[in-house]
Amino acid sequence: MRRSKDQLWSGVRLRGLAALVGFAKLAPGLFVQSTQHSGSLLSATLRDNQVRDARSLVAMRVNAPDHGCPARFVVPVNPGVHDTKWVTTLTFGDSP
Repeated sequence: MRRSKDQLWSGVRLRGLAALVGFAKLAPGLFVQSTQHSGSLLSATLRDNQVRDARSLVAMRVNAPDHGCPARFVVPVNPGVHDTKWVTTLTFGDSP
């Protein structure tokens, strides 16, 4: 669980997800794709240190449902506007 401003996020920790799929070292990190059809947040690449940060989540719940759930990345230091929303595909390691 993680709080950012007025939102309380809960979901799956990215480092735990990386461990489950067997990635010890991610290079360049994690490639994320969204259901959005256009715009700068259609996809993103997270660095290894962002994936390993205990505060990084694939948020599945938030107390403000209009904030990109049911699957949205919440990454420390990233302004929320830069977190990919409505995630559909995750690719660990090299981007597709």
